[in-house]
Amino acid sequence: MIAAGVFYGAWRATQETPEFYEVEMKKDPVKLVEAGDAMEQQVAELHNEVRRPGRWEAVFTDEQINGWLAVDLPDKFPRALPNGVSEPRVAIQDEEAVVACRYKNPKLSTIFSMGVEVTLTDEPNVVAVRIRQARAGLMPIPLSKLLEHATKYAYKSEVTLRWMQIDGDPVALVTVPADHEDFVHRIRIETIALRDGEVYLAGRTEDSELTSPPSFQQASALVERQNIQR
Repeated sequence: MIAAGVFYGAWRATQETPEFYEVEMKKDPVKLVEAGDAMEQQVAELHNEVRRPGRWEAVFTDEQINGWLAVDLPDKFPRALPNGVSEPRVAIQDEEAVVACRYKNPKLSTIFSMGVEVTLTDEPNVVAVRIRQARAGLMPIPLSKLLEHATKYAYKSEVTLRWMQIDGDPVALVTVPADHEDFVHRIRIETIALRDGEVYLAGRTEDSELTSPPSFQQASALVERQNIQR
């Protein structure tokens, strides 16, 4: 009888839903489409900015992110999420974000949530993602499976990912490539900040001639120009 009571109490705890998630799931579908479109427009503008040398910045609101997650993610990337995971949403606060999603398997249906902190490290373009407070409903849960899925996804996506710990919390160290096959120049991330309701990004696109050793052809051309000037 006692065991049954404990089991029922634990099950009830897994059925609790974060308040922000309940609010997000009731959003007007038209508003979600508009927010998702705004997100894609912001991404396109940022993509164009980072292609040119100079400083760039962008702000993404959690409303825009959630609109994209609600509409564009399942439509354009239907296989992006692991089996059993659906309807992800975020709430961005000062210095921390809460990520939640619906999780369902034959034994359990719950809302999984976790807190994350995102900061830049001293290594160029290396972002630290600290994971806190992983729960199923109100029940704390181990993170081993989550870390395993993240590692496998990073490997498949050719993302450089390392793990470390801070005060017992797992921290993912993600390297954002400075070079991209579509870009001539090098990208340097200078700021990532989680603010109330938004993510702020800033950085600089540097002329590759200033950041990379000259190729043989470039060096030859430079010598030739110098000889002509003499």
